[in-house]
Amino acid sequence: MGGFFMSNNYGKWLLFFAIIFIIFYFPGKNDENRQQNHNGEVEVFKEFAENEDYDGRKIDFDFKVEDLQYKVALKKSKADTKILQKENLINIETRKIDEEILKKISYETTYVNKQREKIHDYNMIQMDSSADYSDVQGITCFRGNNFRNSPSYGSVEMKEKKLEIIWEVPIGYIGRWSGVGWNGQPAIVEWSDELRESMNIFDEKKNKNNLKEVIYGTLDSNIYFLDLEDGRFTRNKIKVPGPIKGSITVDPRGIPLLYAGQGINKVDGKIVRMGYRIFNLIDQSMMHFINGRDKFAYRGWSAFDSTAIIDKKTDRMLICGENGIVYNVKLNTQYDKTTKELSLDPEISKYRYKIEGSRYQGIESSIAVYRNLGFFADNGGWIQCIDLNTLKPRWIYNVTDDTDSTIVIDEEADSKVALYTACEVDKQGARGKSYIRKLNAISGELIWEKSFDCFSKIGEWPNNGGALATPVIGEKSIENMVIYNLARYGGFNRGLLIALDKKTGDELWRLKLKNYSWSSPVDIHTKEGESFILLCDSGGKMYLIEGKTGQVVDQIALGSNIEGSPAVYENIAVVGTRGQKIFGIRIK
Repeated sequence: MGGFFMSNNYGKWLLFFAIIFIIFYFPGKNDENRQQNHNGEVEVFKEFAENEDYDGRKIDFDFKVEDLQYKVALKKSKADTKILQKENLINIETRKIDEEILKKISYETTYVNKQREKIHDYNMIQMDSSADYSDVQGITCFRGNNFRNSPSYGSVEMKEKKLEIIWEVPIGYIGRWSGVGWNGQPAIVEWSDELRESMNIFDEKKNKNNLKEVIYGTLDSNIYFLDLEDGRFTRNKIKVPGPIKGSITVDPRGIPLLYAGQGINKVDGKIVRMGYRIFNLIDQSMMHFINGRDKFAYRGWSAFDSTAIIDKKTDRMLICGENGIVYNVKLNTQYDKTTKELSLDPEISKYRYKIEGSRYQGIESSIAVYRNLGFFADNGGWIQCIDLNTLKPRWIYNVTDDTDSTIVIDEEADSKVALYTACEVDKQGARGKSYIRKLNAISGELIWEKSFDCFSKIGEWPNNGGALATPVIGEKSIENMVIYNLARYGGFNRGLLIALDKKTGDELWRLKLKNYSWSSPVDIHTKEGESFILLCDSGGKMYLIEGKTGQVVDQIALGSNIEGSPAVYENIAVVGTRGQKIFGIRIK
């Protein structure tokens, strides 16, 4: 009996110690395993208050990169895990990812203190249909939405199939930077009556029903505000310190915010402050400035030719810099429609990277977004897909050469998601190949590719060939096509506009160009579904082209090289030239 008691108590004690051992030992082992399986993922938390400069004073950076605190984020809450498994967040099947190539990239992220505390909140980016991108009528960003596939708004009524200049506005220059440059596309928006009334629009235009405002950033360092119908000024221009090469973004939520990058930092031989700015469109005051000279960056060039995407559901701005940083900015927008009071309190997360064998991190293309995935290409010829909620790279792909053409996303009928990309001829030298590729957007797998021999001018002032324009992803009568224009193909000053079959990459038609083009083609459509292409070239011509055949049906001369890209609102196209003019063109 006594022996039984002893053995029974002994068993209980063994069971007790076994439970304690499991509780304390295995979580540690699990953390250890998670760390081993984390593939070096590191989140960098930077605990400082950014001392941004709004009035021209010197910016005081109070930190050094080597002083940043590195912490490995290994634990995920159960709630966070459930959120990540939602259907509308993409869970990439890792078996389809080329893990060997992915090993070439190393990356780090930073979070300001307030952002770190919210890293596991459930307000996560999940941008679905591009049709839902904007609540504002018109074109609010480069190529219209987060898929970057919509440079025109509304349908055209086309009887004559003719182009007609209806107005032109003279603009200026700074040194060699004149008029409108690459990739300069205007925004064209129709404000609500309530919002228009609150803005500092000239009374004559403020009282105009259905005013459609053209907003254009230019190389003379101004942002112009024009009436779409007559080209007259709707309000005073905004002046920034240096030339604007990229396109501006208007907030798609109907909140009076304007986002603009700067492309050049030298004016009259003097260095000026360069970065990304957010303006209040009620009074045109600057609300926030992101300095491109960021000590977290691996690259020192501080330009922003890229254009922002705004996620209206999470109040976030996504923008890439030529300093090689991807910025994920929680704007913390406060806007009172009654009092018209508007404020921002930005919290900035940053992603930087290095890719083995490449020393180029500059990003001139604009980020495209599908659900929680962001896609961009860089000067080194690499595409990246990153999870925008974790700032973790999902896949990378070598696309041969510098890629400034913005990636475009296509959600296909069979629930597959593809992206189209094309490189220029730059690092290859004076001659090389421009590759047009279709990739699986979720895994980065190559679906097809086509190559084209192109020329490039190299030296102190390079002028590249290949694809610098962003393509048309066809819809309606051209829904089977992707249409690219290639610069310096078939001769140094010549070019090519080519339509390829989306499924196979086979050529459907081609249009040889006497003058090369950096300008992005624009698709326009009638109510009946007939499709046309607008294309501008370096010879100063704008062409109206039949979408199904590639036949030119009309052309007009605008007098000077057109590097910028048109935006179209119903029957009126707007584009600027290097000849210091902005044009309004009616499509008849």
